[in-house]
Amino acid sequence: MKSPINALQDLIHLDMDAINAYQKAIDACDHEPVAAQLRSFQGDHRRHVQDLTAELTRLGEKADVRPDVKGFFIEGFTALTSVGTRSALMSMKGNEHLTTSKYKAALELQDLPESAKILLRKNYDDEVRHLRWIEDALQRKVWEGTAASP
Repeated sequence: MKSPINALQDLIHLDMDAINAYQKAIDACDHEPVAAQLRSFQGDHRRHVQDLTAELTRLGEKADVRPDVKGFFIEGFTALTSVGTRSALMSMKGNEHLTTSKYKAALELQDLPESAKILLRKNYDDEVRHLRWIEDALQRKVWEGTAASP
């Protein structure tokens, strides 16, 4: 079973990977309202890294803030499959499924300090919101219209 410290560190790597993947999707996006929403989600992932780093520091640990080797594959997959808004959203849907499941698994760890549980719940809620928005945007084909509301 994974230790709480290792779980928090893994989530930092995951969020770093997400930041990079979002950049690839933003670059591929040709619908500005969608790109703006993706930038907002990317900002949430940056905040996750900052908050998780602070939590590790509070627990007496030093955070390793860099992408994981898996991130190169996630970022590369996003870049290869993202040509236009629809494909960017499809790529990010897969990435958000991954981040949501990883946060959910971390929340199930038994030895998490209460402060970490609170932080992980907040970040998990962000991930669920990201995934729902992306799925809704794909269903509504927002790139065919003029507006994409959050």
